[in-house]
Amino acid sequence: MTITAHHPKGSRYQIFRECYYIHLAGDHGTGQIPVIDDCCYDFVFFKEASGAFYYGEDPQKVVIRSKVFTIHDVTPPYRIEAAGSLTFFTIKLQPWVNAHFFASLQESGVVDIADVQLLSLHQTVFETEGVSDKFSLAEQFMCDKVFEFTSSIELVRELCNYIYEKRGKVTVNQLSEYFDKSRQYLGKVFKKEVMYTLKKFIITVRILDLVKFKAKNPDISLTQLSYDYGYFDQAHFINDFKKVCGVAPLQFFKNLPEFLLRHP
Repeated sequence: MTITAHHPKGSRYQIFRECYYIHLAGDHGTGQIPVIDDCCYDFVFFKEASGAFYYGEDPQKVVIRSKVFTIHDVTPPYRIEAAGSLTFFTIKLQPWVNAHFFASLQESGVVDIADVQLLSLHQTVFETEGVSDKFSLAEQFMCDKVFEFTSSIELVRELCNYIYEKRGKVTVNQLSEYFDKSRQYLGKVFKKEVMYTLKKFIITVRILDLVKFKAKNPDISLTQLSYDYGYFDQAHFINDFKKVCGVAPLQFFKNLPEFLLRHP
């Protein structure tokens, strides 16, 4: 199994958060990768272009036949499977540019992106041997994109970065006060650019940070952890956790290594 991540620096980081390359060899039966929606859209390059995407508590199956795709508007938990080997190269966007690249999406599920430039990048990436060289190709591809930071995107970028800085331990009311904007205005602008609600984004950032903290501090109890992240009602904590991860905390942490493979 090979899993390698790359984080761009400088101005490139303003457009995309990371690239990662995942390869599961086909000598252990069906390859499987768990997926968690972190509110950042992806360009997913699938080498095999043959597999299945499962989503929902009563899993619905969608056959993947696309070389390049994204995942849009589905209910967790998610996973991708393929018989034999499973190889992905992914470019993860910053949340504030989601709409710039994906506002035109109409269908839900696995959405094929039949873009000539992306298909060309798909071919080049998988013909290139070195993983670092694959990342360089992705950086160049994203740098060549003509992109204008509007005042709306700038505000949402500041919102997202503040929420990341606070590890999701912030409320919409606190954001309204800090940015001196009404809740309604912030919610409207955020949904327009990120394609998720502001509340959903806050919950997602908080839960994912909680999971990473638990991974580094395995002895801390879930009860204490939930209190530390502002939950004083276990039902509320479990409900938010399931919204993000698709399963209850106890079930999720039994398979924590799978999460860490994709979210180091």
